[in-house]
Amino acid sequence: MRLKKRGTLDDPPPPKRRYKNRHGYVIVYAPDHPSSPPSGLIGEHRLVMEKKLGRFLTSVENVHHINGVRDDNRPENLELWDTSQPSGQRIEDKVAWAKEFLINHMSPEELRAWIEEVSA
Repeated sequence: MRLKKRGTLDDPPPPKRRYKNRHGYVIVYAPDHPSSPPSGLIGEHRLVMEKKLGRFLTSVENVHHINGVRDDNRPENLELWDTSQPSGQRIEDKVAWAKEFLINHMSPEELRAWIEEVSA
């Protein structure tokens, strides 16, 4: 088939621009994306979350489909998860936990000094 269409067997077929993979995720062709592998294919849900956040995702960030439907990539159905220790927790839950931890383990003076330090 490739020989008939392209005249050679060496030329790979062009990638599909958008399709659903066997796991149910929508995959898109984005060869210029910094996180795309050599195939240029990346999950559409990752691109939607990056647009929502206004930045690229890090290697320890995953995108979770709230309703469990893997091809429902509406921004309101996507939630950012962090896979660093411990894995699979929502960012907002970790931030809330961190705030509570700091309040319970630092004096008000230490907390103010730390906030000034990280804000500088």
